[in-house]
Amino acid sequence: MELTRDPLVPDDHDEIKSEELAALEREVDGLKTALGSRTLIGKAMGLIIEREGVNETEAFEMLKTMSQHSNVKLRDVAARLAKEAQPTGKEEPEEAPT
Repeated sequence: MELTRDPLVPDDHDEIKSEELAALEREVDGLKTALGSRTLIGKAMGLIIEREGVNETEAFEMLKTMSQHSNVKLRDVAARLAKEAQPTGKEEPEEAPT
């Protein structure tokens, strides 16, 4: 039995599918990065709130100012603050495999 080609499916169907898959994989990677950044920023804000006795808005503004004055990305400033807050010899626990 010979398979007939569906006239509604373009000839480059497989190529389109692989391009869509690659785009979706890039989007997922971007979302994972954004989620990780958000977590770090949240930790840094919590540290600032605890140390400075400010609210969330003020903590974010302080974090943003540190980023701008040091010309370092906000997530990198947040990561540095979170790392510096770890007790000596302690590492941030690794994420569980997904």
